[in-house]
Amino acid sequence: MTQPEATPAATLEAVIEQRLGEPLRRILARLEAPGEGPGLGPWGYRGHPDQPFGPLSYAQFGEDLILLNLFRQLGVERPSYLDIGAHHPVHCSNTALFYALGGRGVCVEANPNLIPAFAELRPEDVMVNIGVGPAEGELPFYMIDERSGRNSFDRAAAEAFVAAHPAFAIREVRSIPVITLDQVVARHCGGIWPDLLSIDIEGQDIAVLAASSLRRGAGPRIICAEVVSGGDQDAGSDMATLLQARGYAEAFRTVGNSLFVARG
Repeated sequence: MTQPEATPAATLEAVIEQRLGEPLRRILARLEAPGEGPGLGPWGYRGHPDQPFGPLSYAQFGEDLILLNLFRQLGVERPSYLDIGAHHPVHCSNTALFYALGGRGVCVEANPNLIPAFAELRPEDVMVNIGVGPAEGELPFYMIDERSGRNSFDRAAAEAFVAAHPAFAIREVRSIPVITLDQVVARHCGGIWPDLLSIDIEGQDIAVLAASSLRRGAGPRIICAEVVSGGDQDAGSDMATLLQARGYAEAFRTVGNSLFVARG
């Protein structure tokens, strides 16, 4: 284990700021609790130079740090990404840390209310305001509120969440254009899959992946897929069956997501 070393505060601050990137430093400032100093937790911790990915996770269950560790083992220093159901540029984002560390990619989000935040905080990403489904067309989008991460094209998933959490309700249904995952790659990724596919679309994940041409050798190096949504239904076994048949091995499971790496 690397032993802590005495590092001048000004030098350490410069290292961390360089790694975090300008837009996300503003978010860090908002998250700092009054009276706890300029950092994380009651110690005012701002990280250590031996933490190559920094001291902070933006993902819901720490998936971003796990993903970066996997990519480091694969020899990929600055992974590109396609974030389907990106939701918010920072909050519970699997790709915000990638952006902070200099990675760039394509973010796809169906909810038009969330697009301005991407323009402000992640202006160098490609932002696509459209839904993703098993087939091109239009689908009803069940909105629990204007910015909820539980908004979904899957009525059953939305209703299951509302049933499990009675304080919420489906307040609006919009008709939203959708395209397939293959069309996203063709139109917005230059026809080339990025290093990472992160997909979180509230109950439609398996259907969208099954309808795609994704497979080992013609797909991303790593897939992070939501397997728990709605009323906490667990689709982990079905997701693993699908992606194993496409040439991916499950590398890690968090509370809500499974991470798969292309074999070979």
